[in-house]
Amino acid sequence: MMDADGFVVFAHDPRTAQWAEAARHVSKKITDDPEAQARNLRHGNTWFVGVDELPNAPDGSVNGVPLQGPWEDHVPALPQHAAQVSIIYPGYPIRDPDQSDANHRYRVNRMAAHVDGLLPEGAERRRYPRESHAYILGLPLNDVAAAPTVVWRGSHQIMQAALSEAIGAADPRDVDVTDAYHAARRHVFETCEAVPLRARPGQSFLIHRFALHGTTPWNGPTDSGRMIAFFRPEFPDPGEWLRA
Repeated sequence: MMDADGFVVFAHDPRTAQWAEAARHVSKKITDDPEAQARNLRHGNTWFVGVDELPNAPDGSVNGVPLQGPWEDHVPALPQHAAQVSIIYPGYPIRDPDQSDANHRYRVNRMAAHVDGLLPEGAERRRYPRESHAYILGLPLNDVAAAPTVVWRGSHQIMQAALSEAIGAADPRDVDVTDAYHAARRHVFETCEAVPLRARPGQSFLIHRFALHGTTPWNGPTDSGRMIAFFRPEFPDPGEWLRA
């Protein structure tokens, strides 16, 4: 399924559930902190970005609770960074004052679809592969189905082929892939199905590093937010990002 679709949603695992509970308690303290809120709240306070906010160990454990689950048979063994704690609140996305109309419409209509690691730089926001992620692991921390992560089925094959052609034998970090990326993204929108990944604590989902993915606008009740921890470990050699 991972090879064909570019994602897989795993069934409930008690080990994953134990980790999610520990991470939820730690994350709640972080998201209640005014300084963390100032760093992370975007889109009219409807998204807590939470990049690198979870104080997990390099093995992914939180407060001594190990990070374990069915994805381990499908990914390379790499050190884990501090996980992102992404929280979507009711009303997402509200347009920020400094956000262009086109950017806001893309976030609403295309769910801010992107491939991780292709960072926009400069006034013209040209994209370069600055982060060589090996995979994306999503771990729900609370039981809210609203605003799920969405993945375009099969998009990883289109995106990887386009970026491989654009980069060739060069160091990926030195190549402006903007035009190839945008053309491949348009092709994905025309040919691939957008699939929402709905999961609960104890479940997990794995996304191919080249898969186009985003976040669905809020479509649930208005009493709580949706919280997911994301791990994106990086290859030590950026060249592995294209080869593996």
